[in-house]
Amino acid sequence: MEDQALDASKGQVADLGFAQQVRDRRRQEGFSQAALAERAGISRNYLSQIERGKATNLSWQVRQTLVDLLGIAANGNNQGTGKTAAPLPEGLAAFAEKAQLPQDDVLMLAGLKYRGKQPTTPDKWELLYSVIKMTVDN
Repeated sequence: MEDQALDASKGQVADLGFAQQVRDRRRQEGFSQAALAERAGISRNYLSQIERGKATNLSWQVRQTLVDLLGIAANGNNQGTGKTAAPLPEGLAAFAEKAQLPQDDVLMLAGLKYRGKQPTTPDKWELLYSVIKMTVDN
């Protein structure tokens, strides 16, 4: 796993590429950990864990908030480092094309898993996306 590290005590994976991006962009923007954490609605300690790749169960809401605040890649891949993005999960590309989803939405969906699983058909991706939109838009 290129940009991921296994937390052996919990069997969970942390995205080290995303952690590095958060730390680098925070510094570039001139935010202290405390200032960014306050804007993101999380504790400074939790932000520190995210930046060190120790936050292994990062919610998509917190991840998306940091992506929005810092303007970083939503999928956590290191842009411009020669590393390629992982292929989209089965069925997602077809749904994304049909629905003309914004790239950020596609990347958000690609990173979602429930108990290690993802939808496998365009119809199931559409249902998931609809539920997320309905929940967030209200």
